[in-house]
Amino acid sequence: MTGGSGGVVPETVHDALDAHGWRVLAASTQGVTNRDSGTPRQDAYAVRRGRDRIAVVVCDGLGAMEYSHLAAAAAGTALADHLLTADLEVSGDWTPHLRVASLAVTRTAGDILGDRAPSLDAVADLMATTVTAVVVEGVDSPGPWLAHTATVGDSSAWWRRTRVGGLDFEPWLLMSGGRLTRREIETSRALALPLPDDAVVTGASYELGPEQMLLVCTDGVADAFEDGGSAFAAAFATGWSNPPRLTDLADRIAFGRDGHTADRTAVAMWTPR
Repeated sequence: MTGGSGGVVPETVHDALDAHGWRVLAASTQGVTNRDSGTPRQDAYAVRRGRDRIAVVVCDGLGAMEYSHLAAAAAGTALADHLLTADLEVSGDWTPHLRVASLAVTRTAGDILGDRAPSLDAVADLMATTVTAVVVEGVDSPGPWLAHTATVGDSSAWWRRTRVGGLDFEPWLLMSGGRLTRREIETSRALALPLPDDAVVTGASYELGPEQMLLVCTDGVADAFEDGGSAFAAAFATGWSNPPRLTDLADRIAFGRDGHTADRTAVAMWTPR
C-alpha cells in the first residue's frame, strides 16, 4: 500500500495491512499551512509485505520546493520496494539503500527538467524530502523479531509496549530520527534526499517481542510527541493496546494545536500477541 503524492493529491489517505498477527495502519493528512496556501499534501508513505518482512517508509517533502510532493512519493515507493530484498546488517550502513531512494528523486526531477542526469543543485531547486524507514524481519514466524531503521532528516520512528495492565503511561522511546539539533543541521551531509555524494547514514537495530507497537511518522506528528512523554504522546497511546479501527489513525493525527500546522503522516505497527 502506498499513500503517495503523485497525480491528484487527496487531502487524506489511509490503509491497513494484516499478516500473521501483525497489524499495520497508515494515514496521511494535509496540514493547515498547505491547505490554506493551495499546496498539495507533501507527505507520503509506503508499506510493503513479502519475503518474511514488512517494510515501512514515511517521507516528508520539503515545502520550499514546488515538486517536493513528487519527491516524497518517488522516494517512499522506491525504498519500500528495495527493502524487501535488501541485505541489512545489524546497526549497519544504510547509505547504499538510501541512495536507491535518492536516485528515484533525481530521476523524478530529471523527468520534469528533461535531463537524464540533472545535477544535485538542479534537483534540490525542484524537490527534496526527508525519509524514515523501518524493516522488520521474520514476520511469518513467532518472535522475537529484528527491526532495522534509519532516517534522513527529521522524520522518526518510535517504540512502546502495549501490554495491558500497567497503571502508568510509559513514554514512547525514539528509535531513529527526530528533531534535528543546530549542530546536526550545521555538520550533517544527510539532511534530505537527494543525498550529497559524501553523505553517510548509519542505521539502528532492535529486537521486538509480542505486545509492542512501532510508530513511523513525519515531524508533523513527532514534534507534538516532544521527548515521547508529552501529553499528546500519552493521549496518542491511550486505548491502543489493541489496534483501533482503520479510520482512527487518520482522526488521531488530525489534531489541532497551536504551532502544529504541517502535514501529518503516521504508520503504526502492532506486533502479534
